[in-house]
Amino acid sequence: MNHFFKQKHPYLAIIAVFLVVLLLGLAQLGSTVNPVPKNLPVLLVQADSGAKLPTGQEMNFGKTIQEKLTATPAQSNTVSPLQWTILGSEQEAMDAMNREQAYATIVIPADFSSKLTSLLSPQPSPSMITVYVNQGMNYNGATMANQVISQMLSGINAQVREQLLNQLAGRSGATLTIEQSKAFASPISVTTKTINTVGANSSNGNAPMVLTQLAWFGAMVTTLLLYTASQKAVQSGSRLHRLGIRAAQLVGGIVVTAAAAGSILLVTGQWLGLSIPHTGQVFMFLFFAGFVFFLLQTAIVSWLGMAGVPLFVLVFFFGAPVLSLPPQLLPAFSHDWLYSWIPLRFSIEGLRDLFYFGQGLNISGPIWTLSSIGAVGIVLILLSVLKKHREPAAAKQIEKTSQIALG
Repeated sequence: MNHFFKQKHPYLAIIAVFLVVLLLGLAQLGSTVNPVPKNLPVLLVQADSGAKLPTGQEMNFGKTIQEKLTATPAQSNTVSPLQWTILGSEQEAMDAMNREQAYATIVIPADFSSKLTSLLSPQPSPSMITVYVNQGMNYNGATMANQVISQMLSGINAQVREQLLNQLAGRSGATLTIEQSKAFASPISVTTKTINTVGANSSNGNAPMVLTQLAWFGAMVTTLLLYTASQKAVQSGSRLHRLGIRAAQLVGGIVVTAAAAGSILLVTGQWLGLSIPHTGQVFMFLFFAGFVFFLLQTAIVSWLGMAGVPLFVLVFFFGAPVLSLPPQLLPAFSHDWLYSWIPLRFSIEGLRDLFYFGQGLNISGPIWTLSSIGAVGIVLILLSVLKKHREPAAAKQIEKTSQIALG
């Protein structure tokens, strides 16, 4: 026993375990331990034309609501949960949401004030605000934005009710009809509509991330097996020979990646019940993204050997938590140093467009980025033949034996 504890390994194990726990803890919790909504992009369409109160006063409740919604937080060190952009029409807002520029939109119609002031008359007419929730952009982000908007509109509803009741109290002999009493219970009726819905059996909108993670692991297995095969296939140190081996790796990568994409859709869609729209398009994009992942990983092992494999695992462990949240909820470090470059992100963005938007408005950017990554990967793979080649041990032994025999 004394001999065992005189060795350094038991003590190194304590340090190694701490470092592993620290690394994985940062990966899993560093970006998600306290996600607070901040600066979530939302839109406001304020079309209210105003109305005249019975007292003769001109009133525009839509503008008042706009001021309340977009007001800067009273505390200087507080970050607003929502970042407002004012647009001129509902169609502009829909176009912006279809381009993944906002999580939600509030639309205040032109007759908003006139219907609100009708509550002071015997024939009240309900006033309505429409809230569009852009669920496909990010399920969590859209849900948070909708919750904040609902809370804000609830408070505004109470303020408007009090303001109208004060107007009514100032009129001598004023009484409320049954219809007015019902209308004053909630002066503003809020209708919520979901667009670009994630639908059922979509893992709460995380289907693109799930497929991307599987494609990343599929590429990892493909990379390791084909790299091992390439090392065993090398029979000489000539660059032309090794270039042929690299070309064979690329061809093999195309075939296996296509099989991997099909396997992913078969297992998740047919066997596990994941809802996959536009199956053909999703297959092609998943095959494309998976092949880019293969090229990136193969480029790394071509230069670093098996020492580069831990990088693939770290990208997954750090990327998964970051990519599950809206970018606005991420700490500055995670957003700038992980989210901004991690390759899995671009696959998720492309698949999200195919799954939940289906108009092709948001897919060109991810395709160009992945294409650039793939092109660089191919160049690095081919250039790796310029590395100084170490002859396999068996080949060295054969050469040595031959020299002795001729000796």
